[in-house]
Amino acid sequence: MNEKQYVQINQSLFSLAHAYEARMLKDAKARASDIRLSDCAVIMVLGQLQPISASQLSKRMFINPGTISLYLQRLENRGFVVRERDKKNRRLWWLTLTDPGRDAYAAIVQGTAQYTRDFLSPLLPAEQVTLHKLLLKASHGLGFDWQ
Repeated sequence: MNEKQYVQINQSLFSLAHAYEARMLKDAKARASDIRLSDCAVIMVLGQLQPISASQLSKRMFINPGTISLYLQRLENRGFVVRERDKKNRRLWWLTLTDPGRDAYAAIVQGTAQYTRDFLSPLLPAEQVTLHKLLLKASHGLGFDWQ
């Protein structure tokens, strides 16, 4: 592949991410809950990996610790996340989803599946499977092993 093709791939991925966020903002439930894309991302990872510490979450998501702290504070204030002190290591705090957080996780998973199904609809089923495999391979190459 040449440089132009790599740039086109990058632009396509950015456009997909932007279109996904724009579509989410149109969703009535998302607007009503005032949930952000960053909130969704954190809830999705927490739902898969909880309990997890903030530093582990930061590393897994490739988000700097200061930013992840802001995201977590917002989610705690909304009642989606709770921090619990480790019984053996009093300096360590574990993050878990609360009941409303688990409800949000289930809704996000359902919405994500629907959004993804919609934007992949122009592809044939075999192309969707191939795209899935390629994106997983690329994301693992970036260090995203939690998917």
